[in-house]
Amino acid sequence: MAEKPYPKIEYVVKRESAVLQCSRVRDKVIEVPRELPGNIILVHGVNDVGMGYSAAEKGICAGLQDRLFRYFKPAEYRLPTKTDKQKLEQDPDDVFFKRKPTPDTDSPVIPFYWGYRELHLETRTVNGQKTDRYGTRLDKDLTKGGGPFGNATATLPDMWNRGVYAAGDPVGDALRPIKTGPGRMYMVLAAMRLAALISMIRKFELKDTVSIVAHSQGCLLSLLAQALLMERGERTADTLILTHPPYSLEEEMSLMMKGLTFFRGGKDAAMTEADYELLDGRQSMHARLQTLVNIVAGVAKSKAGAPAFSKINESDNGGMVASCWQPEGDRDNRGKVYLYFCPEDMTVALDNMRGIGWQGVPDYLHTVSLKPQVQSGYAVSKAGYQPRHTIVTRKPMDEIGTSFFQRVFTAKLRLDPHTGKTVPVLIGQSPHDFALCVKDEDGHAHVAASARSLREKLPVATWPINQTDKPEAQRWGIRRINGEPLHPPYKADLRGNQIAPDMIPASSRLAQAPLNKRGPSEEVDPITAAIAVTATGGMDTNLEELSPAVAAACVDTKPGRLSKLECQRMQAVYNEAKHPNDASPDNSYTILSASRRKDGTVVAYVMESPNAARKRWQHELGEKSFHSAIYDSPANHRNVTAYDVAIGSGKASSHPQFHAYLCAVADWRLKKPAKTKYDKGRIGVLTWDKFMAKYGAYYECESDWRLQIIKGNVDYYSDGTLPKCLPVLTGGLWEIVVSETTTGMRVGQAIPRKGQA
Repeated sequence: MAEKPYPKIEYVVKRESAVLQCSRVRDKVIEVPRELPGNIILVHGVNDVGMGYSAAEKGICAGLQDRLFRYFKPAEYRLPTKTDKQKLEQDPDDVFFKRKPTPDTDSPVIPFYWGYRELHLETRTVNGQKTDRYGTRLDKDLTKGGGPFGNATATLPDMWNRGVYAAGDPVGDALRPIKTGPGRMYMVLAAMRLAALISMIRKFELKDTVSIVAHSQGCLLSLLAQALLMERGERTADTLILTHPPYSLEEEMSLMMKGLTFFRGGKDAAMTEADYELLDGRQSMHARLQTLVNIVAGVAKSKAGAPAFSKINESDNGGMVASCWQPEGDRDNRGKVYLYFCPEDMTVALDNMRGIGWQGVPDYLHTVSLKPQVQSGYAVSKAGYQPRHTIVTRKPMDEIGTSFFQRVFTAKLRLDPHTGKTVPVLIGQSPHDFALCVKDEDGHAHVAASARSLREKLPVATWPINQTDKPEAQRWGIRRINGEPLHPPYKADLRGNQIAPDMIPASSRLAQAPLNKRGPSEEVDPITAAIAVTATGGMDTNLEELSPAVAAACVDTKPGRLSKLECQRMQAVYNEAKHPNDASPDNSYTILSASRRKDGTVVAYVMESPNAARKRWQHELGEKSFHSAIYDSPANHRNVTAYDVAIGSGKASSHPQFHAYLCAVADWRLKKPAKTKYDKGRIGVLTWDKFMAKYGAYYECESDWRLQIIKGNVDYYSDGTLPKCLPVLTGGLWEIVVSETTTGMRVGQAIPRKGQA
């Protein structure tokens, strides 16, 4: 059956009021909203509910206003305030960081949300919070926005792999605990839904322009979404802007990290042991680079020819630009991929990542090329399949091609070879070289001591470049910054709302460290505070002398250690005194042990209640890793991102009803409530019935593959079962996404398994 077109539902363009009167001097003028210049999709990373979206949308709208000389208004977001520190929300995930459009919102932004859902029977309750089977804190719907922190990947094939294995939270950060992770195919579902979203925009208007502004793991989802569209023969997004991506071109890691990856985490039912064997080990540099080359080429090939950039004007394009805007003073960004990297990012600098979001893309890389043995009829040796190795030199920047641009966001100072002065590294200079690290520079000193371990060091460059060195030696530690000029060039804002090391209040746990061991810090939001109480070390225990009234509950009057039963008796009185007539476990303190002194007084180790811990964490600070430094700054988006997104056509986002439909599909929090007394629904989560009542006319016109993804996502969010329509390790996708491990295992090719001839 032929796919039906979307209905063009009529809507009220604008409402105004006027007094009816005879012989008016002038008519009442109603301003018709201008069409939007494109559709801009925001994509967040792991352990995230779109916390940076407010900054991104605010900055992009302000920058587009500067660029196009017309008005934009971002949506509002419910951000935490100082008042929120004093109270506890029962469901903080349903309150904070939620987007709230108003009637006068005029924005091309579509916020994309994704995550992981645990099965109901596998959940636990820890200190008043739901967790998954491995201990990761979940919200009231048993979900985790962006999935667990430790499940981030440095390659696309690893989004099909087992979850991370973490014994006992090796890092010990209560705000970002690393737990064993589930199978990662929830990321594949998210990438397919993102691909469907782009396809929906193009179905509404074939010529519409789509840009993606992604952060962290959201960058890898965005890359995979383009590959999925390429496999289907559909157009990709016009422009990708990748900020802080953990995507890595390096196949090596330290022996310590290799040891940590020996064990594996959770699995997905769709994957067999044979599938996991194909992914076992590190992806080769060839696979990493060739995948990036293929996708960038696909985006470049999808570049739209209409509307012609040189023909865009106010009257012919629905007021998309102001009359004073001229195409000659702007640039066409369609068909481009931008990398925004930050050498200060200590998350993507982790030794098992070494992502391009930290160190950019180099001009030269050495790698081992694997050549499968020709089948000769002889049996494979007892050692199993042994690929042949050849050392080769690759040129990543040249291979990725001229549609790839990188910009560096840094607070580092560098000697300008032309002036001899040490100056800030501005974004939007003419193409130039950047030295990642120079002699005597500590690439980790800008963060707290706890964020310096397990991080790789940047290569130290010779700066200025020694022109007598061989070409490859000249490029060691140097990055080619080829992003187009900005007018004027801009100094990156990496500070955001950070608190300087010497300004940390004495009440904070971070103030206990000496000044040279501290780094910048940030306030802890209510959702992260709820995470902390489930983590190792997240609950405080204090030694207290109990009041006479509490001690009187103890029957044993002899000096010495008191029994568990005596502790329980005193605990009941202690909690009644703290919270009269409130037996809630969330407000209950725990007396872990107690002793009676010779003078009759009782001292006890008392662990705070879960609610007391949450409130304490809401007043705390967290050490800054700079992993969101680019994305969380409105100024960066206003002065850079807004000039790199593509403009051309934005009819899908200009139509209020269809834009609302796109936003509903882009939010994975779409649910079929279970018909039980325990599932009361959540105010901020759209139900399937309401979705169909609002958007059924559009939904019924979707193609089969998009219907399967939308419905599959609803089922996954509702009960934790991944849909069967997700691709596994077969098909044409694996000609675009290259999967090859350093042991020679390739997806999509018949490679002999161990023990096979």
